[in-house]
Amino acid sequence: MLNLRQINAFRHVMMYKTVTRAAEMMFVSQPAVSRLISDLEDQVGFQLFVRGRGRLVPTPEAQAFFEEVERSYVGLENMAEAAKEIRQFRTGKLLISAMPAMALSVLPPVLRRFLDKHPGISISLQVHSSQRISRWVATQQCDIGLTGIALDEPGTESSVLASADMMLVMPPDHPFAARPRVAIEELAGQQLISVGQLGGARPGIDRYLREHGIDCQTRIETQLSSAACELVLCGAGITLIDPASARFYQHRGLVIRPLSPGFPYTYHLLLPSLRPTSRLALELIDDLRQTLTALIEQSPTQALPKP
Repeated sequence: MLNLRQINAFRHVMMYKTVTRAAEMMFVSQPAVSRLISDLEDQVGFQLFVRGRGRLVPTPEAQAFFEEVERSYVGLENMAEAAKEIRQFRTGKLLISAMPAMALSVLPPVLRRFLDKHPGISISLQVHSSQRISRWVATQQCDIGLTGIALDEPGTESSVLASADMMLVMPPDHPFAARPRVAIEELAGQQLISVGQLGGARPGIDRYLREHGIDCQTRIETQLSSAACELVLCGAGITLIDPASARFYQHRGLVIRPLSPGFPYTYHLLLPSLRPTSRLALELIDDLRQTLTALIEQSPTQALPKP
């Protein structure tokens, strides 16, 4: 069987024309190189060199064999360069599946910073419901899953990314905007735009309101917190959404306030459990966690209109 030491000795002799020079470049003795060439000739079944005028002259068979060896070495060099690019984060791809609330609020600046730092990396961002994201991660179809509900599905590894109370979002001229916190009882009779009627946080919000005996006027329902906030901007009512989305629309001119007692919202990270997490994914997750935590820890009253 051919081995790399034999091939390497052959290649060096072809490149440097003498056994002496080949031995020097390989840091071995001349007899060792000669023995490797002889063993290689036995393996391939034909003569590789003839001696002429004190030098080794490759046979036509050796020339043909050398061309194949060089192609193999180019392939090895390409693989080495690919490994270097992967090691230095100069190449690769991340597949991220996120719920709309994350994809439209905290993810864009995180991904922009990540791509600026790693220009050779590409990202695929798919926006789905938490249930579908869980299925994608479970079937190993994406590297990172970001959901708003805990989903224990085989093939996934779930952890808490961040947690904070949900926020009430309202126009600046709403009576609640002048208060640092809104009591749950004060929601009675309010025009509440409901979010996520098909799963997500909606069942918990409905239960939360029932437990406190609150009957809101819910005339508008929508799946997306962004759509709910656009309706708030148009004066269609107020809404209760996740804190990251609320902070995003705070910068659009809306006012956000916590409820008392608070209603917690948790962002969950899902990873495929059947394969290790890449260094690229771990780096992005770390930035995402820090950015999300900093965002939801901002004071909800910082955007109060000046008197």
